Amino acid sequence: MKEKKKKKNKRKKFKITLLILELVFTILALVIGGMGAYYTTASDAKKIEIRNGLVKTLSGWSWVRNILLSSEQKDYDKNVKDSDFDESKIDVNENVRKLTGYTNIALFGIDARYDEFDKETNSDSIIIVNINNDSGEVRLISVYRDTMLKIRKKNGESVYSKANEAFFRGGAEGAITMLNTNLDLDIKDYVTVNFSGLTEIIDALGGVDVNITEEERFYINGYLVETRKVTGMDAPDVNEAGNVHLSGLQATAYCRIRYTSYFDETGKEYKDDLGRTARQRAVLSKLVDKAKAAGSDKIIKIAKQILNSNTKEKTFVKTSMDFDEIMDLIPLMIDFTLTDTVGFPYTLAMPDIDGVSYVVAEGLSYNVSKLHQFMYGDTNYHVSPSVRKINDYLIDYTGVDEVKLPEDRETEETETETESYTGRYR
Repeated sequence: MKEKKKKKNKRKKFKITLLILELVFTILALVIGGMGAYYTTASDAKKIEIRNGLVKTLSGWSWVRNILLSSEQKDYDKNVKDSDFDESKIDVNENVRKLTGYTNIALFGIDARYDEFDKETNSDSIIIVNINNDSGEVRLISVYRDTMLKIRKKNGESVYSKANEAFFRGGAEGAITMLNTNLDLDIKDYVTVNFSGLTEIIDALGGVDVNITEEERFYINGYLVETRKVTGMDAPDVNEAGNVHLSGLQATAYCRIRYTSYFDETGKEYKDDLGRTARQRAVLSKLVDKAKAAGSDKIIKIAKQILNSNTKEKTFVKTSMDFDEIMDLIPLMIDFTLTDTVGFPYTLAMPDIDGVSYVVAEGLSYNVSKLHQFMYGDTNYHVSPSVRKINDYLIDYTGVDEVKLPEDRETEETETETESYTGRYR
């Protein structure tokens, strides 16, 4: 923890924590949707569609595909692909199932900007993108940044700390390992995005309409002070509550709020960081709707605007994914259906441990089982022994125990060891 605090203190004056969890997916959709247009002279979506169809048809002829895409791939490999990424450094729990028909990608939103992009930093936004390749349905899982999980450092040692430290302590490989080993997943690829271009994206889509309280209006204006300084952009204060139209900079400030409650359309209240992520889900849904309504031409234009600025000196996005993998995802990501989003863990406590506030799952094993049901529809998933071991350690270390549902208490004697890990809904 001392290492982290020292790093934080050095950057405290200039650091902006743009914790916009679900909004990262909007960037991913725009980036992948326009990646095929990044280095090509084709200017409309139809040309991209025809071109991608031709490439896929001839994908078995690798030499043909290489000729068609050679110039684009060179620039992609130079400016977007993470050449230092080493998949062999990623850990996966033994016996974790490998399901066909799904693509899972880890998304990390980091607070670094421009030349700081490749330096060690926390990933304050952690999202698992779960894609059903057959249906085009996409589900998002936001892992709360303060969740206590097992993290692997670069030297191979493991510590229990906040999930957002995994990127700082072990790079992209360590952050993916954290997701795999704690959640029984088999993720191989990632996309990292910083937030320098976020306000431009929202503005390019025409801003967003939200319903804000007077307290939220107050905090938006407070966050705008720092956000203006960091981005060099300007936007006026928000002068009224109720249904308001927010610009990109104002929406960014709105999504950072964590000190006042958020109420969704049903009246349900979300507090603290849970309220912040709930705000982000609401904004994401509106942006996704606007992006899909805008059509492929506008999406491609916005994507090109971001990616044309992606250089070694000024970086917005990095990924482990090969050019061919991106090309294959383009048709799916243009026509995707965002079916649901959720925060993880489902059941949780927020204790202070040694003066530090954490999110602790009320039964990690139970929550992982619920996660696999959400991602794959598996209503009877049995977690791995490794996850059960982490589950037991968290209970002993934090004192946060599993909370059984009434029906679980009635059938406890007949449950298996794995099935006995339960929690409560909130």
